[in-house]
Amino acid sequence: MNTFIFDIDGTLLDNVEGYLYGLQKTLLRHGRKVAIHDLTWTNGRAGVDSLKELGFSDAEIPTVHEEWRQDSRAFLTDVSWFPDMQAVLKQLGQQYKLGLVTSKDKPQFLEEDKKYHFSPYFQTVVVAGEAKRNKPFGDPITLARERLGGNPEKTIYIGDTSTDAQAAANANVAFALAGWTTPPSPAVAPRIAVLHQASDLLKLPDLG
Repeated sequence: MNTFIFDIDGTLLDNVEGYLYGLQKTLLRHGRKVAIHDLTWTNGRAGVDSLKELGFSDAEIPTVHEEWRQDSRAFLTDVSWFPDMQAVLKQLGQQYKLGLVTSKDKPQFLEEDKKYHFSPYFQTVVVAGEAKRNKPFGDPITLARERLGGNPEKTIYIGDTSTDAQAAANANVAFALAGWTTPPSPAVAPRIAVLHQASDLLKLPDLG
């Protein structure tokens, strides 16, 4: 493997629950009481796509999406990178091509980039709406791979959700599971590796 493409939430940052609690609060404002475990399917998906599946109209989605972003802020005050992740990315970047594919839209990504400083580690970033279709389709991964000049056989996508696994399969690239967030199961397959800590990423070049 010589081309590595990463998800952000739950893969690089320990922040997944914050967005779920934010969405729960937003839905409650709109008269919907939904348990957190019934919202986990939204992980890894573009917010606008999730809201559409939740039944909001095209006219409502921009406003509700902004409410979700604002409601999530209160639950994202203590977010940090997973241990040793930045050091590992720096080491990988000395030899290999690194990219980001995220379901965040551009304003949200730019806001978080100012806070967490993703950009120095990655040669390209694909945000929601930039490719023809968002995850779980493979279009964003394919776009990132093409920008990096990688080929499918030597590219791997690292993520933590079934949406990520589906997107990797659709893009015809390998998938490694961020096991520090999600335990392995049939829902997050096919995969070639389960990663337990950031340093496990350094073993991926030997897989192909």
